[in-house]
Amino acid sequence: MTTRRGRDTSVALIPQRHRRSEPGDRVSPTCASACRLHPTVSVHRCAHATALSAALLAPAGCFYTSSINDRPVADIEIDLLETPGPYYYPGTPVALSARKSFDAEDGGDVTCEWRRTVCHPEQDGQEDCQPERTELPCGQNYEFVLPAAKHDPVRVQLEVTDRDDDSTIDTETIQVANRAPEVEIGLPPSRTDHFVVTLPVEVSAMPRDPDKDTEIDLSWELLKPRGAGADVELVPLDSSGLAYRFTPDVAGIWRVDVTADDGFAQGRETYHRDVAILEDQAPCIELTLPAAPGEGRLVYGRDEGPRAFEVLRVDDDLDPHPRSPDPPADLGEPSFSWFLASPDTGGELVPVAGATAASLTIDPSVYAPGDLLQLRVEVADRVERSLPCADDESACAIAGDDCYQRLGWDVEVR
Repeated sequence: MTTRRGRDTSVALIPQRHRRSEPGDRVSPTCASACRLHPTVSVHRCAHATALSAALLAPAGCFYTSSINDRPVADIEIDLLETPGPYYYPGTPVALSARKSFDAEDGGDVTCEWRRTVCHPEQDGQEDCQPERTELPCGQNYEFVLPAAKHDPVRVQLEVTDRDDDSTIDTETIQVANRAPEVEIGLPPSRTDHFVVTLPVEVSAMPRDPDKDTEIDLSWELLKPRGAGADVELVPLDSSGLAYRFTPDVAGIWRVDVTADDGFAQGRETYHRDVAILEDQAPCIELTLPAAPGEGRLVYGRDEGPRAFEVLRVDDDLDPHPRSPDPPADLGEPSFSWFLASPDTGGELVPVAGATAASLTIDPSVYAPGDLLQLRVEVADRVERSLPCADDESACAIAGDDCYQRLGWDVEVR
């Protein structure tokens, strides 16, 4: 103990009682004189300065209590940018928000780093699963698009770090759902209304997957009406598995089922296409030259030269006229029969020998002025039918409608 002029200047070191430091506590000095040292700096941020201050101030009897920094709070919110709902699909834009992240001590002085992993280590290998890192202001959304053709969960982490380098990580896992492929079943453009018995039907499948899945397995099934033969089956047109053909043998509704499967959960769906098969209808004479049936007689002069009568168009499912330049092998041609009544036949309609084409030419000059001629043409297809009309009727339709199988002309020679 040292005395000076009879005054005791010694300082007794008296132990101080204090509570345990809690997170967020600042350094609290035990003496007023020490409070002037670094009044706003936390001890844990400057450990060396604190130790030095304590050593220097120890003779004066001043102690510092420790302080623990509060970790920041990291909180991820997930928002869809396009379609709201509980499901996330490949190709869906997603926005992640860190607006609920905060730091009680440092306020907004925090940084946000996002990490996104889009693979499974068990499947792709650990070396392929390095996260994609993006540092953004905490008030700015982290936006990305879920990868196409992938249905693995996407793991996203948000690390919030305060100015004391303390950090907290929040993790969200986005479960990516699957949508089944879609299939459009197509028929030849010119025959989408109905088909005919014995005429082959070609059916095509056009698949698409809304998730851009590339491996789509298609399976086909043919459902037949009553009476169909057991040997009628779908026959592939090529090795693609996208087109098949079947040849119906009875009239009725046939159905083609195509099942598409992308190999993922909920990725199997069956699509249907009904095909109406009709019996082969009778051919219809639609257009002739001259036009028939006409009103009254046609008058031709003997000096006008030969005159041609022609069937320009016949509508028929299997045997149309004229045929296309490159017709399917299953299509045929109609047959024509011509009949002529003249003074030479006693006014009776008789077949014109050898006349089986779609046209017939007559020469008025071989007849006398005032002669009356009757000319008839009949059309038939591959099905044998009988006309229900009398021979002297110039127009005849099996069904009694405007689909004519016989048409004719009355001609007067002058």
